Amino acid sequence: MFRPLRACLLLTLLLPVVLITGCSSPPPVPQGSGEDEVLRKFMDTSPSDGKLFFLGVAGIRSRRQESIDLALEEAARRLAMFHEVEGEFSTLSNRGGRLLDYRAETSASLTYDGDYKNYLEDLEFNNDTDVLESENAVFVRARYSGSLNIGFNPSMQGQDGKPFWIETPPAMIGDYTVGVGFAGRRNAHKDTVIASCENAVFSVICNVAAVSWGQNFDYRGVGFLAIASGSTQRLDASASLSEFYVLDTWTDPADKSVWTLAIAKKIGEGQ
Repeated sequence: MFRPLRACLLLTLLLPVVLITGCSSPPPVPQGSGEDEVLRKFMDTSPSDGKLFFLGVAGIRSRRQESIDLALEEAARRLAMFHEVEGEFSTLSNRGGRLLDYRAETSASLTYDGDYKNYLEDLEFNNDTDVLESENAVFVRARYSGSLNIGFNPSMQGQDGKPFWIETPPAMIGDYTVGVGFAGRRNAHKDTVIASCENAVFSVICNVAAVSWGQNFDYRGVGFLAIASGSTQRLDASASLSEFYVLDTWTDPADKSVWTLAIAKKIGEGQ
């Protein structure tokens, strides 16, 4: 049994879930025509040669090693989520008869091993080759021995350099359910990346365990203008996932929003 770590997100607007020792700075992404290619290759974490790749991100600190260590902790957190993550997601929206009579609430929580730093020893990492600086954040790619039975290349791009899986995400990849997480720009890019990854968890959960409910109703009074309509919509989803794995991460250069492609299996499905 793992010790749970619970993080709750409460939103006031209904948003869709699709659904470093030394003082030197981390090496920047090379500028020029090769910048996008370097970044795309780094962010493509699809399994290869018996290895899984876990991306970690942290803000830039004055000491390079401190930034790397924090990013490695985020990679270890994702490895903990790979083994098992539980999630709950709920949205409720009410639309009344007037133009601005609208209210929406969203709540979500994740539970996974709170001792995720213990997974650091299971990760392989090279300070010289597995670090990248982009968007005022430090990224690391840590390797973990393992494989997933998928035949999929997420790095293919569609129009305007956007990965094709954003516009036309597959429902399944191999035996895994697909989730696409989205997060609009936060103050710090690392927070946008982390939020997008977590939203990918909720996206998978909604795809495997969503229960929706809705009701339309009318308000009727006296006279022609005393008629209005409204609706209430609710969606609830809860599931435990195994092998939650991020295949690709993409930052929109226009608005710095982040999209995450992930896969997972529902625990207990078919048992």
